[in-house]
Amino acid sequence: MRFVSIGRFAFVAFVTLVGARAASASDPVGGFRMPPSAVIIEGERVAVAWNDGDSFGFMEGKYVRQRVRLMGFNALESYGPLHAWGKWTPMELYKVTKAATRFARTRVWNCAWEGKKDHYGRMLVYCRDLVEAMVSEGYGHVYALEPPVDEGLVGLQHEAMAARRGMWAKGVPEGLVTSLHSVSEAGGGKGKTYDRVISPKTGLSKAYQHENAYGLCQKVCHEGSCMIYVPFEKRYGLERADCVRTKGLW
Repeated sequence: MRFVSIGRFAFVAFVTLVGARAASASDPVGGFRMPPSAVIIEGERVAVAWNDGDSFGFMEGKYVRQRVRLMGFNALESYGPLHAWGKWTPMELYKVTKAATRFARTRVWNCAWEGKKDHYGRMLVYCRDLVEAMVSEGYGHVYALEPPVDEGLVGLQHEAMAARRGMWAKGVPEGLVTSLHSVSEAGGGKGKTYDRVISPKTGLSKAYQHENAYGLCQKVCHEGSCMIYVPFEKRYGLERADCVRTKGLW
């Protein structure tokens, strides 16, 4: 037993050392290179940690620990198997969502920030090459709250849909539900509660005003696509709802 314990310690130490070396994209380990997980912003290459296909956090530099929401497109929610349309099952689309995050880690993207933040305090950053790549691969979709919409990006999305790439491989809905809100949420109420739906054809969003009190894990559908309602406090950690737990499912 003593020999096994020492062996395990040595193995962990070795993996830790290799992992530390592999963290640098310029340092090959065993013939392989780890994904760069970095962006270039204000002329500086900065390491980032991706949360999903459209958000990350800075790991170093002047914006260290600052969270970022990427502009110009949207990736599907990644905290559980929530989406469904066409012949997709929620778990299948969840795998596409995770593939989008892995794809985002494979290159160094060029980004710009104009000083704006969203209502969560996240920096609103635009990375043109990332947006084009994510939309072209079907890992993200064009997202515009109002006109004008970038016609070049819409064209790339139409090509991705025609080629059945990524999220479009099993059908294209008339509208894609991207967020759900219940009248019972803080800040909700008459005239304030809405669900967000994006048109794959145009990239424009639509707010469906309603006065519904959604139940935990209730399926809600608009324009040919569906999403499971899970309030923020039930998406992560010990209080996570059963419908977004994925351990052991795949």
